[in-house]
Amino acid sequence: MSIDPHRQQDRSSAWDLGRWNLILFAGAAGLAALAAILMADAAGATSIVHTGRRLDPEWFAVCFAGQLVAYLGYVLAVRDMARVGDGPELGLSLTTRTVVAGFGVFAATHSAGGFAVDFWTLRRAGVGRREAIARVLGLNALEYSVLAPAALISALVLFVGAGGEGVQDGITLPWLLVVPGFLLAFWLTSPKRSARLSDPGEGGRLRQALAHAVAGMTKLRQLAASPRRHGAGLAGVSLYWFGDILCLWAALQAFGAHPSVPALIVAYATGYIATRRSLPGGGAGVVEVLMTFALVWVGVGFAPALLSVLVYRLFNFWLPIVPALAVLPTVKDLRQAYREAERQPEE
Repeated sequence: MSIDPHRQQDRSSAWDLGRWNLILFAGAAGLAALAAILMADAAGATSIVHTGRRLDPEWFAVCFAGQLVAYLGYVLAVRDMARVGDGPELGLSLTTRTVVAGFGVFAATHSAGGFAVDFWTLRRAGVGRREAIARVLGLNALEYSVLAPAALISALVLFVGAGGEGVQDGITLPWLLVVPGFLLAFWLTSPKRSARLSDPGEGGRLRQALAHAVAGMTKLRQLAASPRRHGAGLAGVSLYWFGDILCLWAALQAFGAHPSVPALIVAYATGYIATRRSLPGGGAGVVEVLMTFALVWVGVGFAPALLSVLVYRLFNFWLPIVPALAVLPTVKDLRQAYREAERQPEE
């Protein structure tokens, strides 16, 4: 009786990957718990208990609604980025399952975050490896093409003193870097040089990383250049940010914290050094710390900031793991299709 070496290798790699995913999940949960305990200790038990007594759980419904809006928006964004430049038309059902998995269990259990599922979906749809990487990075660039300008405008409002008191300049001034960042991206993705810069050739890791980054930003530029065809992508990522920020806003309201809208946007954007879909382990532990301190830097009290962020992360990160378990068969199929595609020679 013959044994298929590919099947045997797939089983072995699936076991190793599953074990690694469990380690990442345990590590993510441990980091989040440790961060919460240390910051609660710094805030003081009395302050935490006093703030917790002000909890108004009715705001949890708004948190939940915000996440539904965020998911809907991201589905639109993924579908639109996939079809840039005559790319594949992903089905609504497949895209929805991909987004659910990417924001749920795979955000917590994969070193590449939820973007790994996006990559597998594109490979399954017949997109080449380099093209799939470019579209995934283009999706990440699309996210920041909306959030970064919003944070910049909000930071300027706060800097001139029109967005509330108690905001530290150290959290507003760095957002001025958005301007040269956009100019650099525009220069790199110019038709005169994008084809050359996006070709990794035989270069090393740095050259490969630059080439992939330029290719991703070029996809974003193609999407932005056709607003009629790709308006759903821009609208979708805007809905995504609106829904997620709405969730954080509602969590703050639940504990009686009322930062201004510009302060909320700057704190939110500062709290994410990278988006939850791209961070390993969903940024567990890191996001909790950064976003709590970002809220404190815009004038929110330490205890309300911490408790609000924990509630926000409950809806934003931990609860989505539950529905994501239902789409694990889809993820398994995507992973298998990806392995088969990797065995084929790249065109």
